[in-house]
Amino acid sequence: MAEPDDYLVPPRSWDQIDSEADRIREMLRMTDHPYIDIVRVVENVVCNIMELSEFQIGTKVEMGRDEGLTCPRGSFIRFREDVYRRACEGDPRSRFTFAHELGHLILHRNAPMARASKRDGTKAFRLAEPQANRFAATLLMPRMHISREDEARHLTERFGVSWDAACNRLSDLKTKGKL
Repeated sequence: MAEPDDYLVPPRSWDQIDSEADRIREMLRMTDHPYIDIVRVVENVVCNIMELSEFQIGTKVEMGRDEGLTCPRGSFIRFREDVYRRACEGDPRSRFTFAHELGHLILHRNAPMARASKRDGTKAFRLAEPQANRFAATLLMPRMHISREDEARHLTERFGVSWDAACNRLSDLKTKGKL
């Protein structure tokens, strides 16, 4: 599979991105809740109450292979209709897509961007897609609700995430000595 397009954005450490995700949970008063209803957060809180962006649903024809799209100026956040439907049903991958696009809105709104790729040697902390993935993982699976005894299956159940997302999060936390 071809690597998706990516963009060079202002560099951020993973700790900075984690802090942004934690800040959003604090702002929403959701720090005590392991599971976050990400569709409600994006659709109602971010778009309606905070009026940060317009929420849109696009057809498969309009969006093609794109599952979600966030305008670089932050004027809209759009999800493909099948992704929206599945996210509403609790599908782990679609929920991650919602959190990922919210990451773009929070981290990259009005940020200067230029096309880039890992293939050209650009480090992940300077690329939009890894930054948005990090934000999504931290928002959906906050460190405070993960213990050393947890296994991937515990995270999939507790946070409504995919097996791969749970394994990646646990691996990262253990590698960094945070568990």
